[in-house]
Amino acid sequence: MHTLERIKYILLTLGLFLLFIASIFYYQSQHPFQDSLETTGTVMKIINFDDSGFNQTGKTSLFVNFKTLTNQLIEFRLQIHQDSNYYQVGEKIALIYSTSMPSKAIIKPTPSLASKVSIWANLGCLLILAFIAIHLKDFKQQHKIRYLRHNGVEIKTVVRNVELDPELEAKGLKPYRICTEWLAPDHSALHIFKSDYLLFDPSDMLEDIQVTVLIKEDNPSEYYFDTSFLAIKPKSPSFKW
Repeated sequence: MHTLERIKYILLTLGLFLLFIASIFYYQSQHPFQDSLETTGTVMKIINFDDSGFNQTGKTSLFVNFKTLTNQLIEFRLQIHQDSNYYQVGEKIALIYSTSMPSKAIIKPTPSLASKVSIWANLGCLLILAFIAIHLKDFKQQHKIRYLRHNGVEIKTVVRNVELDPELEAKGLKPYRICTEWLAPDHSALHIFKSDYLLFDPSDMLEDIQVTVLIKEDNPSEYYFDTSFLAIKPKSPSFKW
């Protein structure tokens, strides 16, 4: 499998894994109790008090009531960090409570951009988007290759040289590229063709050969560089049974 192909599916796997982790965190946030149930409560009273001792706004206390499935009226107090103006008396809010202990109710959490759910989900989505971008680029390239294989004009090109990408070489990689040239039949232009990057030096395989390139009939700049001749053929055994 091509290196880019492996990277593509690694990105997809990691993206799906991160989305799976995000879904677990989301489920846990929506089911904080083993017997969690959702309901709607009503804000009955709001008290904003100072718990710092420096005349600064502290926590806000909400007095909320709701009815359980058995029609039991539960009243409880919640301490939140939002300003008292965030809620209004008589406002309906979503709650999650435990059926065994209804007084242990909490406000239903909504994921924020800084929450674990959002962070893991966003990272997962970015990786999946990267997979889609690479896949679409690869699909477009494969479509072009299939078109040229069926409709392209086959030409024989002369090997010019084997080059190394200096930027990638500086990063410790050694990607080789075959460069060939072809003179148009009407001698109007000399066209240069380059292969995909190779992870080995093909110089020893290029002696006294012409390399096949498939070009678009009216546009030689669109081409497919055939490197199938570089496949190492298995050697037959030197002995016979």
